[in-house]
Amino acid sequence: MDRVIKVIPFAIFLFGFVGSSVIPVDKCKLEDSACLKEAFQQALPVFAAGIPDVGIEVLDPLHMDDLSFDLSGLQFSLKEGQLKGLKTAEFDKIKWDLKKKRIEVDYHLNCSVRGHYTAGGRLLILPINGDGQLKLKLRNVAIAMFIDYKMEKGADGKEYVKPTKYEFAFDVKDNAHFSLTGLFNGNKELSDTMLSFLNENWKQVSIEFGRPMIDGAARKIYKNVVIFFSKMPLAEIANV
Repeated sequence: MDRVIKVIPFAIFLFGFVGSSVIPVDKCKLEDSACLKEAFQQALPVFAAGIPDVGIEVLDPLHMDDLSFDLSGLQFSLKEGQLKGLKTAEFDKIKWDLKKKRIEVDYHLNCSVRGHYTAGGRLLILPINGDGQLKLKLRNVAIAMFIDYKMEKGADGKEYVKPTKYEFAFDVKDNAHFSLTGLFNGNKELSDTMLSFLNENWKQVSIEFGRPMIDGAARKIYKNVVIFFSKMPLAEIANV
């Protein structure tokens, strides 16, 4: 997973500057990156647990929508997917660009994804066939999340942030470990060969295989970002 979104995990992180009406964190000026970084870190546990009063789902564990993709000859699907680890994130940089109307959040974390997978076709140089349980552990994932927005006045006359799109980039820096049951109809020799290949070539496999899966989590998180901003005027979440 060499290039990304978080986003794998952005909804959790976007609102660390929220005032005490939602979470007990002081408001920041949007230009104050140091303040935002500290506030995001303090707010993280609250967002990971969900904020039902404003419609934010529980985000750790994050229950992913079912996904399927065809990538360079690999047909893959994941159902009942679950991502854990967002609450372990550490923020590296927060930048809110008022002129460009773009927010950047850089962070790193350890996380895992599990669920029921099906796979067929070719993964890099090897054929693959499987139907079973997937567990993927990622160590030291560095993520840069970008979200563009515009300002809109609500029916109450207050200014609201309206996200318009998101982008993300990521790099798995330390390790990715793959565990898959049900490979090759239980053929142990073929299964062991495939798992050894995946884990010996974790960096390249992550680049090819990781983005569609991470993007599935990103879409779910982005939805929560939009919900939050639709409920909270900007003046209630930051010093403007």
